[in-house]
Amino acid sequence: MSKAGIRNATQIRDTRSLARFGITSMQVRLDEEESKRWVSQFVIAGRSYQMQGFADLGRPRGADTDVILGVEALFAVQGFPQDNTVVTSGYQLAQAAHLPDNGRTYERLRDSLLRYWRTGFIVREGFEVPGQEAVAYYNETLGFFEKISFWEQGQRGRGGDLAQGSLSRDKTLRVVLTPEFADSLRSGFIHHLDRELLRNIEQPPARALYRLLSAHRQTDEGHMQDSLTVSLQDWREACGLQDSRASKVMRALAAAHDELTALGYLTAVDTIGRGQKMELVYHFRKSGDPDPVLVQQLLDANLGLSLVVAQQLAREYAPHVEHGIQFVKNRQAAVANGGKPVVNPAGLLRSALKEPDRYLLTEVQVRPEGTVKPSRKSQEALKRQEQAAQEELETQALELQELPAHLQWQKCRTSLKLLLQRKLTSDEWKTLEQRCVVGELSAATLLSAATHAAATLDLQDYVTTLKFQLK
Repeated sequence: MSKAGIRNATQIRDTRSLARFGITSMQVRLDEEESKRWVSQFVIAGRSYQMQGFADLGRPRGADTDVILGVEALFAVQGFPQDNTVVTSGYQLAQAAHLPDNGRTYERLRDSLLRYWRTGFIVREGFEVPGQEAVAYYNETLGFFEKISFWEQGQRGRGGDLAQGSLSRDKTLRVVLTPEFADSLRSGFIHHLDRELLRNIEQPPARALYRLLSAHRQTDEGHMQDSLTVSLQDWREACGLQDSRASKVMRALAAAHDELTALGYLTAVDTIGRGQKMELVYHFRKSGDPDPVLVQQLLDANLGLSLVVAQQLAREYAPHVEHGIQFVKNRQAAVANGGKPVVNPAGLLRSALKEPDRYLLTEVQVRPEGTVKPSRKSQEALKRQEQAAQEELETQALELQELPAHLQWQKCRTSLKLLLQRKLTSDEWKTLEQRCVVGELSAATLLSAATHAAATLDLQDYVTTLKFQLK
């Protein structure tokens, strides 16, 4: 097998059918007895899934996701051999699974491979019998591996017996896939995983969730949906989470949600309802969407930008955003050395991004003390540009104010949500939405005030006042 083939691959071909069942739990630790036999029944995107799992070594979990994806990647790189056999080594499998080259990894590889070998499951599909109330069920037993041949590194114990060791790093490892698993990978019913994204996801539960989301996000026709709505309890079953309490499920998902959002795979995760009836709405980043990391950098810079403006700048001027932020920060820092105060940092940033060559953004450096101040002419020109940018923002705000109340809410909802929703209870957010839609509150005014409060570090005081208004 070519090592370069694995390193240079940009995608991993994953079976959509098996991935949708969520056989590998995203939990890192499971109750061993419960994980040896389980039943999953759930509905995702209108499709019903029923499965019984049997695993005498325990259900695959956590980092086992990396191992099965590594095996799939090797199977594809080797050309989907007709004998369904992956011939590799512990080191090559570790590389394909994005795992570090150390002793603990080879212990994990051994345990993970054996768990998949000993995991079988029955999938069910129901059929109504015409003219009768009875339902006939078609059952099919499936599994991952037929056979594993591997060398083990270990030491003899005191009694002379060979203690359990770890998978050999360099000796030959053979994994024979079941015909069903191999055929599923060869078929067109697959989904591709972004290898670079997988490499950047740090936590195994987030990688497991990414795999599950990717499988369910793609329709049978291959279309990638922009959003996916799931019942929390159905999603718990699909994720292999054992605790059914809504608060525990959300806590188990929270870190994975945050990581996938930070990496730009998700743009938001909305919740609808509460408790056992809660639904999750996953919003996926689409082609052409702004880089969420750049958007967050623009907001964190506290230059007075609304979310909408930050998204626009990140989309249109992505290569220069970081330099632009540093440029404005340098101008603000220069005030201590006698420089002119920056009246409108947001306007200055917009002007700089529109004319990067003029502002030399590619050569931005923190200005050391004693540097020659800008000439009066350049200061006056910059002030005019700042004033023009401020006038543009004020014009946009006035246009927004003139819209009907329900359209104001539609335009401002996403920005207000980013600024306020985590600081408001679900009931307060609903009240805010209702009062904005009917015109009791102006969404445009709220957004302007909240954005200004965030820029001046007064957001918490503003939220306290807003909570009082909503009572």
